[in-house]
Amino acid sequence: MTQKKLWSRVNHTVGYILYIFIIAYFVWSLVNIIGDFNNELNAGGQVLNIIALVVEVIGFFFALYFAIQLIDGVLKVGEVHYDLKKITGKAKVSVIVPIHNVQHQVLEDTLIGFSKQSYTNFELWVADDSPNETLRTKCEEITNKHNFTYYYEPNDRFKAHMVNIVIPKTDGELLVFFDVDHIPDKDILTKFVAIMEQYPEFAFIQAKFGFRNVTNLLHVWEAMSLMQTFCSENARRKIGTVLYSGSTAVFRREDGYPLPEEQMTEDFDHSIKLIMEGKKGYFLDEIGSHSLVPETMPHQISQLFRWFTGQSGAMSDHAGGLIKNVLKRKMKFRQAIDIVFSSLLVVAATSFYFLGIIYTVLYFLKVPLVRAWFLGQLWLIVIVSFTFIIYFATITATTLYSMKSATFPLKLWHIPFFLTFGSLTAPFYLIPAFKGLFGKNKMIPGKTQWNKKVPLYAWGSFFSVIGLFFLWLTTDAVIQQLCANKLISCYHSLPYANFYFMLFGLVGLTLAFCLPFVFATSKIFKPQIYEEKHIYH
Repeated sequence: MTQKKLWSRVNHTVGYILYIFIIAYFVWSLVNIIGDFNNELNAGGQVLNIIALVVEVIGFFFALYFAIQLIDGVLKVGEVHYDLKKITGKAKVSVIVPIHNVQHQVLEDTLIGFSKQSYTNFELWVADDSPNETLRTKCEEITNKHNFTYYYEPNDRFKAHMVNIVIPKTDGELLVFFDVDHIPDKDILTKFVAIMEQYPEFAFIQAKFGFRNVTNLLHVWEAMSLMQTFCSENARRKIGTVLYSGSTAVFRREDGYPLPEEQMTEDFDHSIKLIMEGKKGYFLDEIGSHSLVPETMPHQISQLFRWFTGQSGAMSDHAGGLIKNVLKRKMKFRQAIDIVFSSLLVVAATSFYFLGIIYTVLYFLKVPLVRAWFLGQLWLIVIVSFTFIIYFATITATTLYSMKSATFPLKLWHIPFFLTFGSLTAPFYLIPAFKGLFGKNKMIPGKTQWNKKVPLYAWGSFFSVIGLFFLWLTTDAVIQQLCANKLISCYHSLPYANFYFMLFGLVGLTLAFCLPFVFATSKIFKPQIYEEKHIYH
C-alpha cells in the first residue's frame, strides 16, 4: 500500500469514527427528548428540540464530509499518469470562447495564449452575442488578427445556447470550452489530448485555474475559495463525480453537446447529467489557464449568487433522477450522496443561522435544551468543539493545497483574512441557496440577468440589525448563565444553566459587521481591469 493510500484510509477511518459518534449522539438525544425522562418538556418543547437537533447534526455531517474530502484532495487520490510523447496528433480540437460585452484587450490576451499552443491541430471560434456593436467590431478585428474564427449571432438565451449554436459548425472530435478571461497554459491542449487518447473512459477533463490578478486581500479570499473547490475535485476523481467548472475543460464531442440551456449553472447541471448516464470526468490538478478573479465585492457576490442558486436548484431538478438511477444501479449510492453534498453545501453551511433562530425561540420560551444523558446541555459545548476542530482541518487542508498549488502568492497571514471574509459574506448566500432549493434556478430569456446587481447595502443593513439583536441575546444569556450558577445575584433568571450564549455570540459577530464590511470593501476594492458597465448583464 502506498503512503498516499495509507493516509487516505486513516482519513476515512477517523471520519467513520466521527460519523458513528454523531449518529450515536443523535439517536441518544432523540430517545431522551421523546422519552422526556425528567418531565422537562411539553409537546411544543419536544418538537423544537428535535428540529434543533436535526439542524445540528446536518451541519456537523456536511462539515465533516467536506473536511474528509479536502484532506483526500491534498493527498491527490485518483491521480493518473499520462505521457505527452505518446500522443498521435490526429485528434482535431475545436476551442469555443463565448463572449458577451467583452473588452477587447481581455479577449486579445486569451487569443495570444492560444496562438502559442504547443498542440497545433485545433480551431478556435469566438462566439459573440454582444448587443454592443462597437465592442463586437473591435472583438472581430482582434479575432481576425490572430487568424481565428469570429461568429456573431443575436442571442437572449445566455451562454449555453450560444455555445450550442456554434458547436455544430465545428468539426473537432474534442470540444474545449474556455472563458474569455482565461489565458491558456501553452501545453494545455497537448495535455488534454494526451489524457483523452490514453484514458478513453473519461468523458471530459476539467483543469485547474491559476490567478493572475491576486493583488489584495479580496482577491486572496476569492482565489482560496476556488482552491477549496479544486481541492475537493481531486477527491471526487476516486468517487467518479468530477464536476465541470465552465471553463478550461475538454469534452469528447458526443459528451459535450448539447449543454443544458436556461440554467444558472449549465456546467453543474451538465456534470450531473453525465454522471447519471454512467460517465465520468477527470480533474487535471495542473494549471490549465490563468484567470481573472472578480475585482470588487459586489461583482464577486453577484457571481456567487448565480452559482449558489444554480447548484442548490439542481436538487429540485435532479433529485428524482438520482433516486431512480441509484435504484436501477446505473450509478453508485456514493455518487448520489456526493452530488447531494455538492448541491446543498451552501444550504448546510448557512443552516448555522437557522439554528440560531431555533435556539432563540427555545431561549425566550424558556424551553430546556434536552440532549444525550450524562452531559446534558454540556453536549452543546462538545458539538461546537468538534465542529471547530473539523473546520480547523478544513482550513488547514485548504491552506496546504493552496501553498502546494502555487496558483497565487499565498502567505500564512492571509488565513485570518480568508476566515473573516468568509464568515462576513456567508449571510448573503442564504437567499440564493434557498431560492435554488425552491426551484428558482432558471434563466428566463428577456427577464433574468446573467450577473445581476445584488442590493448589498440593504441586505447588509438588515443582517447587521439582526446581528445586534443576537449580541444583546449573548449578553443576556451570559448573565442568565452566571445567575443559574449563583455567581451573581439576580432577581429573575432561568431555572437551569444554559449555553446558548456560545451560538448567539457567533451568529451575532458574523451578522453585526455585515454592513460595515460591505461599506469598507466597496470603498477599498475598485475595478482595475474590467469596466463596471460590462460586469452586469
